[in-house]
Amino acid sequence: MMKACDGNADRVMREYAYFSPELKAILEKVAEIQSINARAVGVFQEPKSSPWGDVQTCDTLCPGVFLVSTASHGGSMVAMEMSAALSPAARKCGFKHSGFLCFEEDCQESVVLRELLDKKLWAVPDRINDKAAFEENINKSIREYNPDYWRARQMGIEKIAARQEPTLAYAAER
Repeated sequence: MMKACDGNADRVMREYAYFSPELKAILEKVAEIQSINARAVGVFQEPKSSPWGDVQTCDTLCPGVFLVSTASHGGSMVAMEMSAALSPAARKCGFKHSGFLCFEEDCQESVVLRELLDKKLWAVPDRINDKAAFEENINKSIREYNPDYWRARQMGIEKIAARQEPTLAYAAER
């Protein structure tokens, strides 16, 4: 069946009517994985327009996350499907526009960059000589313009550290 449907599990489920519960569960899982993989390899379309005007340049930071410039302004645009990768606190800093969560370049864009760096979805470009200073500028901007996000991020980091401490203490006792 998979061969007849070009390896597409979703198509198999549409074109063939009867499956055992076990086979149906397998096909659903394969279809889900195929869908995730398809999005990751570039199914996200670059935006042509933005809340700041027509897009003149567009750089892909990671699948579904774009850095756009217009004649007068710009920012980051995150495809709604990809916005789930951002923390709830980060999503609150953006606004919706044409299927994207948008972050204005002067004040909110640093939130997206910080999230992508923290989640290792993006790295500071090689053209940046002082990567530590670049990250500190991101953090400074967030502390100034998005203090609620910064507090939420710091609380999350502290919770992770607290969860890891007992494990380390236990290992040290052994």
